[in-house]
Order: sequence, then structure tokens, then C-alpha cells
Amino acid sequence: MLKRRHLIPVLAAPALALAQDTRTLRIGSALDPQHPIIIGARAMAERLEALSGGRLKANIFPSSQLGAQREMWQNVQAGVLDGVIDASANMVNFVSQFGVLDLPYLVPDTASAFRLLDGPVAEADLVTRAASSGFRVINFWEVTFRHIYTRRPVSTMADLRGLKIRVIPNPSFIALFRALGAAPTPMAFGEIYTALQQGVIDGAENDQVTYLSSRHAEVARNLAITNHMMLVNTFVVSERQFTRLSPEQQGWLRQASLTGRAAVTAEREGREARALTDAAAAGVTITRPDLAPFIAAGRRTYEQSEERLGRDLVARFAAAAQG
Repeated sequence: MLKRRHLIPVLAAPALALAQDTRTLRIGSALDPQHPIIIGARAMAERLEALSGGRLKANIFPSSQLGAQREMWQNVQAGVLDGVIDASANMVNFVSQFGVLDLPYLVPDTASAFRLLDGPVAEADLVTRAASSGFRVINFWEVTFRHIYTRRPVSTMADLRGLKIRVIPNPSFIALFRALGAAPTPMAFGEIYTALQQGVIDGAENDQVTYLSSRHAEVARNLAITNHMMLVNTFVVSERQFTRLSPEQQGWLRQASLTGRAAVTAEREGREARALTDAAAAGVTITRPDLAPFIAAGRRTYEQSEERLGRDLVARFAAAAQG
């Protein structure tokens, strides 16, 4: 019995240390469980657990389970929530310089977008500023181009006149849709379906994959291909919580994040290829308006962006986007 009593503390100590070293991050998102972002998030969580031997894990909470978008961002900033995967456009409410990513027609394609986002200008002007405001940008995960979907067809810019269009609560989105003649209506993502169903709004805007996966196509049967703005979904962790991780844990998280991004990219490419075909097969009316008036209207908002963000910042990003 004496030997057994002497052994108990020796065996319990490593188990206690392991329990203390194990940590689970809570990561929220407004997107539905089948969205490419959430598929990528699950891949990240699996990779993180494998890299860390189970010592660092991530629990993913889709569909606004941890609150509406603004609430999640506030909780990440406060360190109450470990992380969020969401549109960088929502970061603008906390770090205004992220609004530069919302310039209409800033980049022509996804490859150009990632060269910009992974480059030195974004690091200096966005990532560093985010950290000082309480947000650690782990990676920019996804770039999509947005279109307009409505309860009645939009074939020209004039068809938007007076329509209540749900937009992200972001100055660039609001300015653009005012310039297009619509009535921009900021609203949380989780409220869109019911608002469309009840006629509270006339339409919304997003990429075609989210349009289908969110089931918004059920209540807004018209999709206009406008490519009016890119959306950057970003994996952001609370700066307060990130600094509490060891350098080894931070490295695991960064590696796992790249696995998640790769999974998102692969899933997105497959879905983009078939999204419009699926939408048409589901009875959605797809229109392709002449984009010249849209582009002209979008460019008229650049001056407002310069006033809000600074002429130098807008110029740097415009130049880097062309490079």
C-alpha cells in the first residue's frame, strides 16, 4: 500500500500537466455548415489537432451560433471569443482601413486578389493595424466576387432604382448602392432569408455559391451577374488570446490555417464551376447587365473612400492591385 501511495502523485502529475497544456479555441462564423468556408474550417480543425497531438484544438460554430456578425467581432476584440471567420468588410467597423478592399472593381480576378492580400502593402497597412486594434489576421482565406439577387429581375442599372438591397453594414457597400440608385439596407446575414420572404427588402448581394447555399434563391429568384465588388473572408483570432499561445502553438495555428485555406479554395473552385448551372436548373432567372454604367457608378465612390480612408492608402492599393 505504501508503494501505491508513493506512485499516485508521480502518475497524476503528467496527466495534470497535459490537461493544463490542452486548449480548445472557439471559432464562430455566420455562414451555414455546408459553405466552403466552414468546410475549410473543419479541415483546419483536423489539421490543428493532428499537428499538436491533441494539445490545441478548434471548435467551429457556424450559422451565427455564437451571435450575430458584429457581436462576434466585438467579442473577438474583447478576447471573449477566440476567433471568427467572416468578411473583412465587417472588420471596417473596427479598423477603417480595411475599407480599401471594398473599392468596386479593385482587382480583375482571384489570383490578382491573393497577390495583393498576401503582399507587403496589405501586411503594412491592414494586418499590422488590425493587431493594434485587437485582431490577429491569421490568413485571408477566400476571395469571391459579388452579384445582386432580387425578387424581380435586374437587367439594367435603372432596374435597381429605389430597391431596398441588403448590404453589409460597411460605408463602401452603402456608398456603392446609393450610387447605383438603390436603397442600401444594412442587415445581419442571418436575417436576410426572412426579410426577403416577407418583402422587408427587395434583394441582397453576395457571391453565387453563398446565394445557393444560404437558400436565398428560394425567396429571391433573380440573379444579376454584376461582379461589383470582391469579398474577402478572413480568419481572425483575438490578439489577446493569440499572445497567450506559445510560439509553438502559434505556429501550429498558422500551418493549420493554410490547410483550411487550401480546402476552401478547392471547394470554392468546384462550386463556382457549377453554381450558375445549378441556379438556372432551379428556376432562377439569370441576367447579365451591361457593366459599363455599374463601373462608372462604382468609380464615383472612390473620392468618398479617399476622404474616409486617405488618398495615399487608396493610391497604394490601387497601384499594388495593378502590379
